Amino acid sequence: MVSGSTSVVIVGGGLSGTLAAINLLRSTAGQNISITLLNPTPAFGRGLAYGSADDHLLLNVPAGSMSAFADQSSHFTAFCQRIDVSISATTFMPRHLYGCYLEHCLSEAMAAYPGRLHLMVGEAHGVLPVADGGGFMIKLLSGQYLASTHVVLALGHQRSRFPLPLGPVEHASVIEAWDFERMSRLPSGVPLLILGTGHTAVDVLFHLERRVHPSTVWMASRRGLVPQAHRLNVVPPAASAYPAYLCEPSLRTRTIVRQVRQEVVRAAQEGCDWRDKLNELRAHTPRLWQALPLIERQRFLRHVAAFWDIHRHRLAPSAAEQLGALIKAGAVQVLAARLLEVKNTSEDRQAVKLKLRNQTSMHTLNVAAIINCTGSSTRIGPDSQPLLKQLVKDGLVVPDPCDLGLQVNDRLQVINAEGSVVQGLWYVGPMLKARDWEATAAPELRAHAQRLAENLATAIVNCSQSSLKLDIA
Repeated sequence: MVSGSTSVVIVGGGLSGTLAAINLLRSTAGQNISITLLNPTPAFGRGLAYGSADDHLLLNVPAGSMSAFADQSSHFTAFCQRIDVSISATTFMPRHLYGCYLEHCLSEAMAAYPGRLHLMVGEAHGVLPVADGGGFMIKLLSGQYLASTHVVLALGHQRSRFPLPLGPVEHASVIEAWDFERMSRLPSGVPLLILGTGHTAVDVLFHLERRVHPSTVWMASRRGLVPQAHRLNVVPPAASAYPAYLCEPSLRTRTIVRQVRQEVVRAAQEGCDWRDKLNELRAHTPRLWQALPLIERQRFLRHVAAFWDIHRHRLAPSAAEQLGALIKAGAVQVLAARLLEVKNTSEDRQAVKLKLRNQTSMHTLNVAAIINCTGSSTRIGPDSQPLLKQLVKDGLVVPDPCDLGLQVNDRLQVINAEGSVVQGLWYVGPMLKARDWEATAAPELRAHAQRLAENLATAIVNCSQSSLKLDIA
């Protein structure tokens, strides 16, 4: 049955969907536009990143750069100062608090524009176009359908994929990255393996050290790289012109890397920090990425992306200090290795076989559990969520050839299998990485959400005006 009809349905109530809803309320002020924000759980605004209740897990961006609104840079800082006046723009706040902040922004927007935004708990399993451009029917897991003129896909990261197929016994020993409740139930004093060495792996490590007190923790990834640290005196990225040291876009990956390295060395000789150089490059990264041919993008992903990520996405200074202390004390060992096999050896132990990087020998660990922190996925494939599989099967969505998301145009309208725009179907979220590369941090996502809302509001107005002209005629 059709449970209701609405003008816009936003599928996904995490950061991107929440900010898209708030911005769309503002962009359509004075219009009779009904918006439904659909989320699988009642925790709107939190998604995977801000769902934990652990206040020890910090954002990796300072408060001054985490405002939900690009034109109100101190908005999040002011929210935090209501709790503690000593908080400043350079403070790294807990992830949990940022989730509270997004909930607060959503509540304020709903109060300012009463009756126009409806929160709905439900999971979309299909988006089906209505014939003759009559909008869409959104099929829910519950069996209900929603009718809508426009659909905004605000789907975030997909959960991590384990790199090997496992049997049922071995699979039972794997804990997903954000399942802190299950981690807390692990017995103390046991050896553990964290698969991954990025930000999520560091968060998991800190949680385990506080709650479980394992005997030994190994962290393993292909290259064994951990994120670099922010400076104590964080400097927000300043607006800057396209860097003069870079040639015009449509370069080779090797050329870009060489030019950036040379600039960092030159700047260091003048007393400039390398972080400033990456900050200056940040706004121009989409332009560089879009100019790279497919083969060069693939080369970047194979050889450069891991190094880029640890320098571009940095740890809060206190988190980096804590990680360094744990490594120095031997409480955690970081391995550059590839996972080859997981085999159950007893009721509570798994033998994990690893191939160490640049070595011919194998290394076997006996661990009580494996925490999968291999990184959230943007690949759309057979193991993706049902909605994405349906959209691909029906040709409404085209996966990126680099497995970074899906294809959209400059207005964030979805491109279908025929290379055409799907009228009324939009996307905002980290899968914009396929187009821009920079699409996973809050400063970029808030800009994408604002631009989508403005484009969608314009499309709604234009559609209304066209309908009015036809009615008059």
